[in-house]
Amino acid sequence: ASTVAALSHPVRLELLRHLLSGVRTTAELVDIGFLGTTGQLHHHLRQLVSAGWVRQTARGAYEVPAARVVPLFACLTGGQR
Repeated sequence: ASTVAALSHPVRLELLRHLLSGVRTTAELVDIGFLGTTGQLHHHLRQLVSAGWVRQTARGAYEVPAARVVPLFACLTGGQR
């Protein structure tokens, strides 16, 4: 349940959308603008990392692990009405 709950915030979904295109740094994500402040961004990233949807590849760099892409799409598709 906590794994799916991490997907319940619109900012986290937007983060995942950007991370699906490849590794992004926190600086790149903050530059997007509407993802919030650096502190808010880190809060959402921690939630996604904790749930296993995102992993930190280097200091300040994040990606969606390849093994999580299909489950992520399945969750998102199943949640659409």
